[in-house]
Amino acid sequence: MANPLQESAVQSIELDAFAKDIPDLIAHNDSLYSTMQSQATKVPVSNITSAGGVTRPSFRVPLRVQGPLGIRQGTGDGDSIGRGTGSKWDAFAVSPVMVFSCHELTFLSQAATEGRKRGLFDVSAQELKNSLDATINGLEGLMNGDGSGAIQQIPATATVSSGSGAGDQTSFISGLNSAAGFTDQQVISFFPSVGGATRGTATISYVDVTTQTLYFSTVLPSVGGASATGDFLMVQGSSGAANNSILGLKAWQVNSNTGFLAGVNRALHPGRISTPVIDLAGGALTVGVGTRAAILMGRALGPDAESIKSAIWYGATDHALTISNIYTNVLIANASQVTGDKPLDLGKKMFSPTFCGREFKYSYSADSTRVDLISPSTWYIPSLVDLELYDFGGGQTVVSVPDPAGNGYLSSYLMAYVTGFNLVNSNPRSGAYLKNVLAPTI
Repeated sequence: MANPLQESAVQSIELDAFAKDIPDLIAHNDSLYSTMQSQATKVPVSNITSAGGVTRPSFRVPLRVQGPLGIRQGTGDGDSIGRGTGSKWDAFAVSPVMVFSCHELTFLSQAATEGRKRGLFDVSAQELKNSLDATINGLEGLMNGDGSGAIQQIPATATVSSGSGAGDQTSFISGLNSAAGFTDQQVISFFPSVGGATRGTATISYVDVTTQTLYFSTVLPSVGGASATGDFLMVQGSSGAANNSILGLKAWQVNSNTGFLAGVNRALHPGRISTPVIDLAGGALTVGVGTRAAILMGRALGPDAESIKSAIWYGATDHALTISNIYTNVLIANASQVTGDKPLDLGKKMFSPTFCGREFKYSYSADSTRVDLISPSTWYIPSLVDLELYDFGGGQTVVSVPDPAGNGYLSSYLMAYVTGFNLVNSNPRSGAYLKNVLAPTI
């Protein structure tokens, strides 16, 4: 009986072939971060000090919060012209917030991929880039936040499941307004409220922006049985208090006359530290709403304010669909006279770059329930440390990792990115925002 040589007998000498292009399955989001880095005014600052027993924030933004006088009528025939008054001033005071992002790889993973004869790419060089992308993605989450360190609040409509699975799917939270501000393998803290006590931490295994879901490799911290909708998901290291982290978009674009912002008590200056808002109460974005927001800015600042002319829109990519639908009828009208046997494609592959005559910056990290009108010319970035590799001393950016058991060192290396900055809007009235905006079904 014939006994042919089978493929299983030659597997040890077969050559492995690999695709040259390795797909990156991780989302990268940096729209607000890159916009502020390029358009806001960056100012080098020192760190906060307590020299002489007096705490001194490192960056102040003076602002005139009250006008000087009013008119009165008289006769000019020897009657009183009244007494004079003057303007009132205050100042935002902030200091940079330090943010770290550490990455660790073993000696063997580096040695096994070093050089063309060992790996498709040098893992240490590739991970240097991957770590930078992840760091910027994390900063994007804070830039969209409210200054407490909160990256997202769990919506009432979300589904929270703790300990229902195993491994990287031990727990999950689905139905977030934006999962893009988180990163894989990020440890986050759970707080029931801003300023409250933390419930504890959990480790994200995977971020699924498509379904707005966070998967966890750990059980979620709980009080009374489970982490609940309404909890705030905060960056690890934040105290959870207001104004203790980077003062993001939701810290400055707030319509309120209560609370403190960068050391200024809103209650002392009603209306002056408050951003105009339009509550759509679940309604969709329309051209009329965009015009209304511009009118509110004009009312707050006067029609000749430069910031009104330079204001741009910022919002979630979900609203790109809404804006596309608004313009569809115009496209149909423009194409109504076209002849021929084939219909035209009215859809476009790119987002509309403008809305109501202004640039629209779309972001996957933006809260899908709101749209902001901001003036980058009024924003500042007080910067102590630009984003860079952390120097462990003597110019060393990679160090060995000490063994926690005290037995010398582990066979692994640690590198980290660091930055120290904050975000300041010198004029919160030079903007507007829409809240409770209907996010279309994608």
